[in-house]
Amino acid sequence: MIWFTSDTHFGHRNIVGPEVSRWKTGFRDFDSIERMDTTIHNNINKYVMPDDTLYHLGDFAFRDVYRNRSKINCKNVHLILGNHDKLREEYLPLFSSISPYKEVIIDKVKFVLFHYAMRVWNRHHRGAIHLYGHSHNSINNNHGKSMDVGVDAIYALLKEYRPINSDEVFKIMSKRETQKVDHH
Repeated sequence: MIWFTSDTHFGHRNIVGPEVSRWKTGFRDFDSIERMDTTIHNNINKYVMPDDTLYHLGDFAFRDVYRNRSKINCKNVHLILGNHDKLREEYLPLFSSISPYKEVIIDKVKFVLFHYAMRVWNRHHRGAIHLYGHSHNSINNNHGKSMDVGVDAIYALLKEYRPINSDEVFKIMSKRETQKVDHH
């Protein structure tokens, strides 16, 4: 199975919840960093099996990348860099790949994976699906065949901080029209 997530922000105090965060909006409802991290780790491991593939679309961890990666049982984790991620050579063995952007084919459909939402993307006019994070469910998530897969957006959709799989994405996208753009 292929899974997607983003913006786990492991160890990030300002996203935890109103009792802990200094942010006025955009935070979760946990009472500690530890509870947030443990809940998200457990939910990833509940759904994503060790031999599945997980694409993490950025903002993985604010601190202790090694410890947080070790808490995820999936062996095949690809990291698309977010604005809070640092590409360090010592992180390369932790992930199957690390890149700023990735395109993959799933069931003959192109997926364009990037931390940020794009208005158009490669093969947009041909039905390619664009998955992103960064916005924490704060922007319109109905722009053609694009979707915020960050844990906050998935929580708003499914009431659980967890990844979403390709079958679930296909089901959601089957209800959306491909937006045609002037393409030369």
